[in-house]
Amino acid sequence: MRAFIFYVFLFTAAVFYGIPAAHAIDTDFVVTVKARDAKFIGTAVGGAHVIIRDRRTGDIIANGTTAGSTGDTKLLMAETQPRDAALVTDGSARFSFSLNMFEPIPATISATAPLGQQQSLVTVSEDILLLPGKDYTSGNGIMLDMPGFAVDVVSPLPNQKFKHNPDVPVTIEANIMKLCGCHIAKDSPWPPERYDVEALVYRDTMLITSVKLPYSGEPGIYALNLNIPVHGTYRLMVTAFDKQTKEAGMDTTTIVLEE
Repeated sequence: MRAFIFYVFLFTAAVFYGIPAAHAIDTDFVVTVKARDAKFIGTAVGGAHVIIRDRRTGDIIANGTTAGSTGDTKLLMAETQPRDAALVTDGSARFSFSLNMFEPIPATISATAPLGQQQSLVTVSEDILLLPGKDYTSGNGIMLDMPGFAVDVVSPLPNQKFKHNPDVPVTIEANIMKLCGCHIAKDSPWPPERYDVEALVYRDTMLITSVKLPYSGEPGIYALNLNIPVHGTYRLMVTAFDKQTKEAGMDTTTIVLEE
């Protein structure tokens, strides 16, 4: 009986007060993922995988990968930017989707990137309330900020074996990029001297030494020749750190110096 009365009330309210019948609203969204202190994460580094979940249930309501260019360097790296500046330009990397919504959705939007540099994957997330029919496509869309570096040790190769000679150095070389794929280089917005790049050398679980890797002069490349006095199996970890933004990145390799 109560259910019948409630139904009659709703019907009466709709008729006499002009309340429209419940209907879903198509709502368009744009999600952009920007590397901290750098540019958009897009096709050049495999993009960022974006997942939108209903925070109440954990259900995935949309997911996909950002695609497009890294954007306009001068605009993105300007020394000063006006409040609410639109940083997205035509072709900038994004993930676009549409939802058929009939009520607000408390959501969590997460992004994992760069998909093309699996050893350097970073995940960020943001809770946001999505409202039917609102504008989520203009300006920068919903923009996530992603800290970190893509670090790739290119020498020595994993488990590479050498005849040990304490007088013959091992070359440690790494490629360091911002997560958007932007190279660290002189006369760029990412000057080499801004970043601390180090190699940590472990034998078993013991830290043997840590040394700074100097910039080689080639975009993104830091390298050093290191003498290792004792034979054995070593684990090499190369890290990059930005003293200003406090973001970091890391890659690991191993080397066997045979007796």
